[in-house]
Parts: sequence; C-alpha cells; structure tokens
Amino acid sequence: MKKRKDGRFQTSVYVGIVDGKKKTVPVYGRTQKECKEKAAALKAKIGKGVNIIADRQTWAEWVTAWKAAQRFVKSEHQQAADAIYLSHFDALDRVPLNKLQIADFQNIINDLHLENPTTGRPTAKSSLIKFRSVASQVFEYAIENRAVDFNPLKFVKIPHNSPQKERRALTEQEQGWIESFEHRAQLPAMIMLYSGLRLAECLALQWADVDLDGGTIDVHKTLVMTPPAHIKPGAKTEAGVRVVDIPQKLVDYLRPLRGQPFDYICVNTRGELYNKTSWRNLWNSYMTDLNFKYGDFSLFLNKPKSKYQPEGVPMVIDRFTAHYLRHTHTTNLFDAGCDVVYVKDQLGHKDIKTTLSIYTHLSEKNRSANKKRLDAMFEAS
Repeated sequence: MKKRKDGRFQTSVYVGIVDGKKKTVPVYGRTQKECKEKAAALKAKIGKGVNIIADRQTWAEWVTAWKAAQRFVKSEHQQAADAIYLSHFDALDRVPLNKLQIADFQNIINDLHLENPTTGRPTAKSSLIKFRSVASQVFEYAIENRAVDFNPLKFVKIPHNSPQKERRALTEQEQGWIESFEHRAQLPAMIMLYSGLRLAECLALQWADVDLDGGTIDVHKTLVMTPPAHIKPGAKTEAGVRVVDIPQKLVDYLRPLRGQPFDYICVNTRGELYNKTSWRNLWNSYMTDLNFKYGDFSLFLNKPKSKYQPEGVPMVIDRFTAHYLRHTHTTNLFDAGCDVVYVKDQLGHKDIKTTLSIYTHLSEKNRSANKKRLDAMFEAS
C-alpha cells in the first residue's frame, strides 16, 4: 500500500490472467483502513466468481452484449421494441456497470412518470413496467456472466399514481361500421374482430389455414413486418400456435372471398405481404374513410379551418387500432359467458394470469350490470 500525492491510499488486487498476463486492479481509500476494506470486498467478489474486469464495462457495452444474445431468442419485432425501451436509459451509457445504483434507474423512471419525451405526457404504468423489465434483463444477463452479483432494477419502484392505459372495446355501433363499410381494410378487420387474432397472425394467414366448413382457423405462423416483410413459423408464444373457433358470421363473410389454398388472405394492392408502411397507410385510410362516413360534423361546420386540418375535416370519431379488435373479441367472449380457460386458449395467451387480468378489468367495468343481473335473479326466485 502507498500514499498518493492527492492524500489517498492505494493498493492493488490480483484478479487473474487476462490475455496471457497477470492482471491487477487498483483500489483507493481516504485512509489505510478504508483502502484495506475495499480491497477485502473486491477479493470477496472475486472469491464468489465475479468477473472484475467485466463489471467495469459500461452500461452501453452490456446493453450491446445483451441485444446480441437475444437475436435468436426473441422476434425481430420484440427486439425492436426492447431497443426503444432501453433507449430511455441512454443517459447511463458511459457509466461502468459496477457503479450503477438503484437511484440511477429510479430517477429515470420518476422522470418518465412525469413526462414521456416522445409524447409530452405522463408515461403509462404498463410502459414503465416494460422499461424496467427490459433493463432488468440486461442486469440479469450480466449476473449470469459473473460480471456483477446485484441487480438494482429489482428495487426500482413504479410510481403508484402512474396513469393506466385504458383498454377499450369497440361499441356495438363501431362494430357495425366494420361489418357494413366496404374498404380494403375490412377483410383483416373482420378476421381480427371475430377471431381475436393478433395483427401479425392475421396478416400471415393463407386460405389453407381457414376451415370454413369446420368454422376454425389454424394459427401457426406470423408476419414480420420489418422490411423485407416475411413469414415466420410459430407464434408469439408456444401457446400462440392454436386452432381458433370462428362464428358463423365470419364464415359467411369469408366464403365468397375464398381464394386458392396457398394464397395469402390479406395482401396490399400489389398482391404482396404488408410491411409497416403499407399497413399504416391502409389503416390511416380506413380511419379517414370511416370518419367521413360515420362522423358527426355538425359541431364543426361553422368553425374556421385549422392549419393542422387544412381541408377542414377534423377526426370526430374515436380512432382505434387493430389491437382494439382483439380486445373487443375478448370482451364479446366474456359477455357470451365463455369460461376463462376457453378464452385463454382462443387468444393464445401463455399465462392464464394475462386472461384473468382482462377478465378482472371487464368485471369491474361491468360491475353495475352484473349487480342488476344478480338482483333480477333473486327477484325471479
């Protein structure tokens, strides 16, 4: 041990052989006692098998290593989503992994809770949970590789008053729009509304996957919309590979449209698989046309044109996404009295907790209606 010119004490700890050479790392302390204690703590880590060299790599280096490890584990879509989630922690990129503390991540989560820089609004609770979860996976990967032995993300709290994303099912009127309004997006919209398929599952369907006589759809592949768009065998989860029951209404709609067995059911105007851009353009066109057809513009007739709506045509209907159709199908299943296990299998949920969370949400929302049914039952008896 030696005393430095800046007044601190310094010693070295042997960590092993690196690139054929003996490797030591310096340890500093304001006093000899502090320096010895830090050296002892470092030796204890080495004794547990912690890779002292790796733990000094930065957060950005470990994020890069983790992403590389996920290439053959997660779908391209999920990898892209993870990259977006992790981008919220970019401020930590240059910090060594072993220097990161709970507070570093907690402060970022708290800031996102107050305002998401992308939307300018508070971040939804479900999004904050996803951000924390993916960052935690990076730390768990580092632990598996013996770089650290502590994951600070496990102790990061999600603010209790973070806004919840509202799950909304389409109204009966909106469902009627989908059934009656002819548009190129009507075909995939009808399939998702009456089968509960995810968008990527719907756009990967071939006519050979649909049994119109038996009233079922065989789900066993998905569309990866990242250019170039391509079909991937399997589903989001193992449970996603399934046979889905479809109602007669969807069978009757599909029957006159049926093509050759290996034709894809939903394709763009060039007969090709959808990519992100072509699907987004189609769906925006669908929302615009539904707005023209069914929107009530009476409140806007005498208002001046907005620079954001130069044609003077505001969006007066509530926009909805393809996922709303899946949620609407789920709602309809529960309203029809289907049990939770059947709904889980129909939707391809891996964990029944996911299905139960939706069921609980709908039950709370329909509590008043359920109470009326209960009162009516006892009055009848």
